Formats: sequence, structure tokens, C-alpha cells
Amino acid sequence: MKAEDWFTLAYTVVGGLGIFLFGMKLLSESLQALASDFIRKLIGWLTNNRAVAMGVGVLLTVIVQSSSVTTVMLVGFINAGLMTLTQAVGVILGANIGTTITGWIIAFKVGKYGLLLVGAGFVPFFFMKSIRWKSIGKVLIALGMVFLGLQFMSGGFKPLSKTNDFQSMLVWFQADSMLSVLACVALGCLLTFIVQSSSAMLAITMSLAAAGQIDYQTAAALVLGENIGTTITMHLAAIGGTIDAKRASYAHIMFNVIGVSVMVIIFPWYTEFVESTVNGAPGIVSGLFKTSGETAVEGVDTLIMMKIAAGHSLFNITNNLFFLPLLPLLVKLVVWMKPDKGMKSKKRLKLSGDLTKISPELALEEAEGEIRLMRDVVMDSYRDAAKYVRLTADQPDLYQNIDHLEHVTDNIQMEVTLFLTEVMQLSMTADQARRGYSLIRISDELESIVDYCQNLAKYRARMFRDKMVFTSDAQSDLNELLERTGVFLEGAVQFMIVHHDAEMNDEEVRELIRQSDGIGERADEIRDAHLERVREGRCDALAGMVFSDIVVALRRIKNHTVNLIDARIGRWEERRDALRNLERKETKRIAAAPAAGTN
Repeated sequence: MKAEDWFTLAYTVVGGLGIFLFGMKLLSESLQALASDFIRKLIGWLTNNRAVAMGVGVLLTVIVQSSSVTTVMLVGFINAGLMTLTQAVGVILGANIGTTITGWIIAFKVGKYGLLLVGAGFVPFFFMKSIRWKSIGKVLIALGMVFLGLQFMSGGFKPLSKTNDFQSMLVWFQADSMLSVLACVALGCLLTFIVQSSSAMLAITMSLAAAGQIDYQTAAALVLGENIGTTITMHLAAIGGTIDAKRASYAHIMFNVIGVSVMVIIFPWYTEFVESTVNGAPGIVSGLFKTSGETAVEGVDTLIMMKIAAGHSLFNITNNLFFLPLLPLLVKLVVWMKPDKGMKSKKRLKLSGDLTKISPELALEEAEGEIRLMRDVVMDSYRDAAKYVRLTADQPDLYQNIDHLEHVTDNIQMEVTLFLTEVMQLSMTADQARRGYSLIRISDELESIVDYCQNLAKYRARMFRDKMVFTSDAQSDLNELLERTGVFLEGAVQFMIVHHDAEMNDEEVRELIRQSDGIGERADEIRDAHLERVREGRCDALAGMVFSDIVVALRRIKNHTVNLIDARIGRWEERRDALRNLERKETKRIAAAPAAGTN
């Protein structure tokens, strides 16, 4: 081949790979946008039932069209406390199965219809106003680009069959002995590690096979290696993560390394079984994948693409179904391999750093998980602060814990804000942007509540230091206000859990209004009663100032709790004022009714 021929081959293959990868990325984002609500439900379905976790992994990976995206997302969910190790390992098993759909998409005999799909997707994407129809258009365009990229790669590789140097090099990688099979597995693993995309390597492998450059056995060995290489993505994402995130990445490596090792041992029987099964498939099935016309190469198995996809599926399905009943044992094994060395898990943020691997919808879901963790820290902080204010003798350890929780929430709030600020720079829908802004507000309000919890502890610590005491009446009033504020805060937190995206009804609004107004009115009464005690000399003036500070801090906690609800659902003040006006009118109507009757 001449230099210009090599240049033509290079830009055709590289350009085709670029179109393929961009199409896969667009397909992933479009499917996630279409199925965003379903993705949230999937995560909500997670239990410690290993079969359910595997099913979630399969569906999630089919939707996002990338096992790498799924595993990187898992690291974030584990770090956020949204997922246990057992759940994560089950999802990994499912992700390994779900990723096989990519092979079937590549093998599907569309070829020259790639441009037709791009054209078909253009109409809804550019001319429809509905976001859903636009997403459907993007899916069609993405599929067209995937098939178009594959066609360019296959066409680019065809001239290599006439190149003696390339053919001589391939002799070293013909999987016709145990040593050469191991060499192909190692090559597939290495190239996937370099490219950081098993989908891209699978596409290159299948394109080489379709162009007649490698036989089925060589392709099958390369694909086995690619299954090991893809585990590096999760392992890199887990660096710096929690102990369970690291354990999950080790489990992922173990699944694939053990499975590939078994397949290498039985390699001749494995490939023979796949070939005989595909060759014996009904014509109506094989016809969907058989290369013909322009896509066919003389002397090349017309069903080789189908065989590669089938072999990929057979390996992952059998391997992961084998490990499913052994899941508890495997979890114990990785815990033994990676002990926590007696260190307790810290409540701090560990969101995934690589936003290019996660769509806005999944990134928002990950941030939502951190908000849930933050809510738990806030409730712990308030309970400890309320307990500290009720003490009659100082407990320094309790004070230090309150101070520690304040630093924890500061860190989480800062990192959530930075993370969401980056996420909101990505292409996202109006609803996703509103949700991102809402989460930033929620994290800010939660952090403010913990600041005032710390203030409560500081005020009480000052009293212990200066040996000040409250009267029994003052302490009783404070205990009541602490209890009512705590009930209101806990109710608001529960409300946020229930109303993820839902609208609350008027009765729920009325109940929250009653609680909020009740705390404000009772705080005024308690403050006035305490001022009266100070005037009468029954309470020390300095202690009275601390008492007022505590009451003000509890009011601020109540106000930030109201802001939490508004951040979640919006229009809180508008709905509150509207309902108050309705209640006033109703009260006036009832009061006027007897007077009208007497006339």
C-alpha cells in the first residue's frame, strides 16, 4: 500500500470511530432523557435481593448503553450511601449482562440505512416542539451515526487484506493455540484500558472481523480480554472513594477475571458451541445479521458479526448467573481482601469526578443522594443540640460532636454546590435545571440549620462556663420549644423524602402552616414570659440574654425549615398566603352568618 492509501485508511477508520463514539454518547444521553423517571424508579427498587439488584443493573445499562457509565455511577451511589455493597455487586452483575446489547446493535444488519435513520431523526428533532419527540429524534440520529461509523470502519479495514505486512503481523494474534489465545486476551485487555471504552474496542473488533482481517476465534479471544479491560474504569473511579466503593471495584474485577480464565480453559468448546448454534439458527433470525452485497467480503463468514455478539452474550450471561447464588460469599471475600482496619465510615461527600461519563439526570440523582445524607446529618445535629441545651451539667464530647457535624455539613454543602454548578453547565432540560437549582438551595438551607444548631450549643456552653442557670419555668419553656421545633423539622425532612418531585396538597400545606405559625406564636409567648421573670428578679439578666439568643436560634431553624419546603416544591409563600386568605374569609363568613340570620 502507498503512503496515501495508509492515510486514507487512517482517517476513514479514525473518523468512523469518532462518529461511532459520538453516536453512542448521544444515544446514551437521549435514552436517559427519555427514561429519566424510570431510572429514578429503578434505583428506588433496589433491595438486598440479589436477583432484583441484577435486574436493575441489566435495565440501567440497557438504558444508558454503557457499562462504564453504570459502574462509575455506582461508585457515586455507594459513596453517597444510596447503595450497600451487596446491592452494588448485584447491579454490577446485571451491568455485565446489559452491556451485551451493544454487541447486538453493532451486529444488526443496517449498514447503508444509517443515513436514513439520521434523516428520519432530523424531522422530530428540529421540527417538533415536544421535548419527548425531540429526544426520540435524537435516538434515531444517534443510532444512524452508530451504524454509519461502523460502516466507515469496516470499509476502511478492507484494504488491509491486500497488505502482506499487516497479514504477517496478524499471524502472531491468530487464536489457534492456548498461548495465542492468551496473547489475544491480553491485547484486548490492554487496548480497552488505553481506549477506556469497551464499546469502542468491541466495534473495532467486529469491524476487523467483518472486513476479513481476523477470524471468529481471534475476535472471541479479543472480546474476552475487553471484558477484563473494562473493569479499570470503575477501579479508577473508586480511587479516593469509600471502602465499599473500592470493594465493589474489586468484585467487578474478580467476576470478569475468573470468568475469562474459565473461558480460556474451555476456549475451543466455547467457540465451537457458539458457531454451531449460530449456524443452526433459523433463517429469519440469521437474515437480520448476515452480511451481503456491499458489506460482504469474499471468503469471510457472513454470520461472523452475529457470532461475536452471541459469544459476548453467552460469556456474560453464564458467568454472571454462575456468580449470582455465590454473591454473599463473594461479598465476604472482598470485605476480607479489603478490611476497613477498624476505621468508621465518615459522613462526607464523594461524588463522581468525571461528569463526561454521567448524564445530567444521573448526576442530579447522585447529588440527591448526597442531600439525603446531609438530611441525616442535620437531624443528628439538631437532636444532639437539643439534648445539650437540656443538660444540667456540661458534656464536652457531645459539644465536640455538634461542632464536628457542622464542619461535615459545611464540606458537603460546598462540594454539592460546586458539583451541581458544573452539572448545570451541561446540556439539560428546563426541568433538570430547576431541579439542580432546587438542590443547591436545599443544601444551603440544611447547612444554615446546622449553623444554628451549633449556635444553640455555644449559648449553652457559655452558661456552663459562666455557671449560669435557668429557672425551672424557663427550662420547661425551652424544652417545649425545642420539642415543637424538632417535630416540625423532622416532619419537613420526611416531607422532602415523600415529595421527591410530587406536589403537596392543600391539607398538607395547612398542617405545615399551623405548625410553623404555632412555633412563632409560642416563641413570642415564651420570650414575653421570660422578660417578665427578669423584671421580677426571678431570673438573672445575663441568663435572660442567653435565653433570648436560644429562642431566636430556634426561630431561625424554623424559618430555614420553611425555606427547605419552598426549595423542594416552590411557591410556598404564595400558597401559604392564598390559604390564609381563604381561611380568613371563611372565618368572617361564619361569624357573619348568625348576624345575618337575626335580621
